[in-house]
Amino acid sequence: MTGQPVEESSPPPRTSVLDDANELHKTQLLEQFYLTLQVTYLAAPPSESIVYKRIGGMFRDTHSWRNAYEIEQLLCFVISEQQLETELNRRLAEARTLNLEHVAVIDKELHSDATPSVDKRIVLHRLLNDLQWFYAKRVQHRAAGKRLMARVSLLFMVALATFSLVLFIQFFAHGPATAPVRAAAPDAVANPGAQEQADTPGGTTATTTQSAQDEPTTAGGVE
Repeated sequence: MTGQPVEESSPPPRTSVLDDANELHKTQLLEQFYLTLQVTYLAAPPSESIVYKRIGGMFRDTHSWRNAYEIEQLLCFVISEQQLETELNRRLAEARTLNLEHVAVIDKELHSDATPSVDKRIVLHRLLNDLQWFYAKRVQHRAAGKRLMARVSLLFMVALATFSLVLFIQFFAHGPATAPVRAAAPDAVANPGAQEQADTPGGTTATTTQSAQDEPTTAGGVE
């Protein structure tokens, strides 16, 4: 009578080796849980009660975690007194480790001298129900955490792709505008005088006129 619940749902389409390994692990856990329940059932004293017969029939049904939990709770009412004491003590220790609510109250009731004494089978059944509920909620929280992590990862990838696309567009949008300026730079360095004359309006005409005025005037071309 042991085992932790695994999320019970229709298996999703297997898309990877990791999914196959995960499903195989869940199946192995379920089969191991059923094996433990069957041994506990066979060790219990035979009975003609409806509960005992129902447990035997449920072992022949399709194995599922829901059926396994029901078998575990029903076993509380058919196991021997020695099995009851052992299972109750072990489950109480498990509940204390998990810090479940009302554990202190249950422990106090079991060790009290009140009359009438508490029915230990009812206490064990209530304790098993609380433990199963705790494990079921933990499985749901883990599944919700995995879904949240997947969504956050997807949003991060979309944001990263959008940012990269913006940088790509900006780089190629401004690239052609700067290309002619960079191509003209070597010519300007090779012939800086030509660049200065081109930048000065009327630069060539002014230089020619000044040279003509500096030459001496002679008659007949002889000084």
